[in-house]
Amino acid sequence: MVGCRKLHTDSINASFDCDILVRFQLPPTNGDGGSFLKGSIESLRKETDILYFKHLDVFSPTYIPPASRTSIWRMNLEIIMVLISDTFSCIFIARLLFHVKKRPQMVPSVSVLMMLILALGYMVPPVLNFEGMFSTIRMQNDLSLRTIGGWLEIIEMVVRTVTMVAFILQLHLLHLIWTAKPNNNDGNQKNPWISEMQTFIICLPVYILGGLTMWLVNWKNNNYTIASQGSIWGDLRSYAGLTLDGFLLPQLVLNVLQISKGNALSHSFYIGTTFVRLLPHAYDLYRGPKNISQQFDRLYIYANPRTNFYSPSCDIVICCGGIVFAVIVFLQQRIGGRFMFPKRFQESAKSITNCL
Repeated sequence: MVGCRKLHTDSINASFDCDILVRFQLPPTNGDGGSFLKGSIESLRKETDILYFKHLDVFSPTYIPPASRTSIWRMNLEIIMVLISDTFSCIFIARLLFHVKKRPQMVPSVSVLMMLILALGYMVPPVLNFEGMFSTIRMQNDLSLRTIGGWLEIIEMVVRTVTMVAFILQLHLLHLIWTAKPNNNDGNQKNPWISEMQTFIICLPVYILGGLTMWLVNWKNNNYTIASQGSIWGDLRSYAGLTLDGFLLPQLVLNVLQISKGNALSHSFYIGTTFVRLLPHAYDLYRGPKNISQQFDRLYIYANPRTNFYSPSCDIVICCGGIVFAVIVFLQQRIGGRFMFPKRFQESAKSITNCL
């Protein structure tokens, strides 16, 4: 680094000597924080120059605040949890791929809209979240964050690779289900694409209404200021995360419309994916109040408060809602798509869905 020293104390005629080379060797922080900082300060001027000074060695103990050490431990834990979650996502998607190939007759009962939502969910993090996550870590100048050291590039590569594998598998699954669905009516069976369009017509207003509600609440809370645009964008990202948490909604609606019965989805896929989506909220409850200093607020890698709804009440509601969706899909595949309707209303429900 280049160092400067002030030559005159007069603030009006102040001058500086910036021909100074400063070298520091930063200590590792994976220990107990009792390491030392070593370095040197030397002048780049000739020895005959009046401003020249002799070589100086610097040796100083360093101290890592407890809040910094807590943040380092949390960041390492969250990176591991991201890798585990994405790895399990790949496994669950692969299980559904084998399930669909063994039971092609169940393909018409799998929601294309659900697969599309999941594919978009796997596509966005490599483009936005990871870039912001790792660039934020790189921009930190605090000594304590150097615990990641030279492993940052390797960690980034592994996380990106696993997530990209999950996205490719999900995209392949979407393509397989899209192309395997018949386009014509088969006897008395309704064209499955009609049910897909009906599912889209029912779910789209729900998603739009939820997004508009968030936008209006944010607009009101920020007093219609231009500065609130970033907050609106953050809320929309959070709403996208909420949509992913409820990824089973299109499948639930499709099962009602088709009165489907049978294992259209493998149990490991929808139960496992639900677990992966709800695990960040369970972890957020375990993590408790976010009392870490503001310097580290942006370094949430897993269960990032800026990319989803994370608060004790939201965590509980979302976890309960995801479990309820999974239980309903399980009963639909076991009993029937409209098991929740009273028998005297099932015919009327059927006539209503046929009119959509």
